[in-house]
Amino acid sequence: MLMRARDPRVNKQILAVLDQGEAIVENISTSGGFLKTEARFPRGESFNLNLKVMGRKTIRMVCESQRCNDSGVGFKILQFKNSKEDLFNQYVEQQFESLKQFGDSRVFTTEIMITLKDTNVFGNVYFSNFIEFQGVIREKFLLATVPDLHDLLTRTSIRLVTVDTYNKFISNAFFGDVIQVELTTSAIKAASCKLNIVFKNKNTGELIGKGYQTFCVVKANGKVIRLPDELLGPLDFYQEVAS
Repeated sequence: MLMRARDPRVNKQILAVLDQGEAIVENISTSGGFLKTEARFPRGESFNLNLKVMGRKTIRMVCESQRCNDSGVGFKILQFKNSKEDLFNQYVEQQFESLKQFGDSRVFTTEIMITLKDTNVFGNVYFSNFIEFQGVIREKFLLATVPDLHDLLTRTSIRLVTVDTYNKFISNAFFGDVIQVELTTSAIKAASCKLNIVFKNKNTGELIGKGYQTFCVVKANGKVIRLPDELLGPLDFYQEVAS
């Protein structure tokens, strides 16, 4: 008997809402996936599953349990409810395209070299510079992940405005150190997104600090607008969902 090849799956954590509460989808394809949950669905039992994708879209579907263990539930998709199946298929396809563009890691990583101007009289990095570094990291992230960023900013006259920022200082960095910076996204909403930023000493791996920055998008007249689709793709790719 010929076995049907399983559709390729995207390894990505996505917030899911069940009748029993919230859970996490750990991987997904156009035919099914794996749900990390304490809820138990015996093989063959159907259940409703709402997926939160791209920060502002909800895809409602009816699923059927294929296997259930202590880790969660493997399921197949039976039908979509009040949602367009094409939207979900496009989302999955977009994830595969993003994997080709960004690679397997869902953590954006870059580096900063500490220069003399970054330090104070005691030789360590001045505390306010870490907030400045956050802005640098945001720009490096967008330049690396948003195609034609310059054209987007010029054509639309939009601006990114920092709404909130925070950094916790854990250890010092000094002149000549190379800081490895790791960035993920969370709390993606219609017009804003949170960037989670971790600073590490590249040579030692020591944690230097961590924090976040929340930004929104505004037009030239200062009016807050929805996040452009050009930004939503990479923001969603690097989204970190709390397990």
